[in-house]
Parts: sequence; C-alpha cells; structure tokens
Amino acid sequence: MLQSQQSTEPAEHVDVDSDEHAESSHKAEQFGIGLAVGLLLGGIGGVIGGSFPVVLLLGLSLGVVLGVYMMERS
Repeated sequence: MLQSQQSTEPAEHVDVDSDEHAESSHKAEQFGIGLAVGLLLGGIGGVIGGSFPVVLLLGLSLGVVLGVYMMERS
C-alpha cells in the first residue's frame, strides 16, 4: 500500500520584481511580432512564388531571426 509523504517544511517564496516581469513580457511580445511578420512575409512569398511550403518555412526562419533581433534590441 502506498502512503503519501507530506512535507512539513514551509515553502520558500520568491519575490519577483514587477519591472523584471514587465520587461520579460515586453521582450516576448517583440519576439511574437517579429515571428508574425516573418510568417506573413513567407506566406505572401509562397502565394506569389507558387511554392507555399518552402517559402513558408523560409518565412518561419526569417521570423525567428527577426523576432530575436527585435527582442534583443528593446
């Protein structure tokens, strides 16, 4: 028969500075914008070029690079 063990030690609480949280959220937002722009450009290029999957994959790669650039810039 299995018995669960309960810890009687108090859990440590870590205070998170709200400024750090806001900065992290802003960087994630910038990354998302860059990723969306890259995917959009890839989709448009795929429709124009006729090779949608290949160009969409290139757009995804461009989006990741652009997203990281925008995230680090801000």
